Amino acid sequence: MENCVFCKIIDREIPSFIIDEDDTLIVFVSRENHPLIVPKKHIPNIFELDDETAAAIMKKAIKIATATKAALESDGIYITQTNGEAAGQDVFHYHMHIYPKWSDQRTLERDDKSRQDLAEKIKEKLL
Repeated sequence: MENCVFCKIIDREIPSFIIDEDDTLIVFVSRENHPLIVPKKHIPNIFELDDETAAAIMKKAIKIATATKAALESDGIYITQTNGEAAGQDVFHYHMHIYPKWSDQRTLERDDKSRQDLAEKIKEKLL
């Protein structure tokens, strides 16, 4: 898709902090500094998601959530995904958010160095 920011990341037209990648999916750090799981094929929303890609996303979500929790020593993981403008979707390419959460409500810095550090920490836990 020509104007899709995620397609541009997948095609390496926009730099990003990639955590993991395979033939079907890419996982990178969002601007808000948490992992996003994105299919490489442009799929606008869950309503157009095929079974094979959906299964791959859920398998990857388990791995990324586990690695994120271990890497950041978070107390929990919040997983979310929106579909349609009314639901808050702002990038119309299916994606799943993996948010680390702490009991004390701390948050992560959002600068490029922090995003790069997050990507590296999670990668280490994936090995």
